[in-house]
Amino acid sequence: MKYNVDVDREKCIACGNCYSTDPAHFDHTDDGKSRVVGGTVNGKSTGSFDDDNIEDVEAVADACPVQAITVART
Repeated sequence: MKYNVDVDREKCIACGNCYSTDPAHFDHTDDGKSRVVGGTVNGKSTGSFDDDNIEDVEAVADACPVQAITVART
C-alpha cells in the first residue's frame, strides 16, 4: 500500500514516541524532533512509503500527543 507521512516539526515536542515505537518510518534530528525516514526536512518532514505497515504508522500518528503526524493513503 502506498501512503505519505508528514511530520509538522514546528508542532513536534521531541517526545520520542514515534521513533521509539516505529523506527522503520520515523527518526530524529539532532534537536530530538521527529523526521520521516528517507523524507525531506523543512518546516515539516515528508516521505512516501509502499509497504503493508500503514496501520502501524496510523497508530503512531494517533498516539502523538500534539497531533504533529498525518498519514494519507495515495
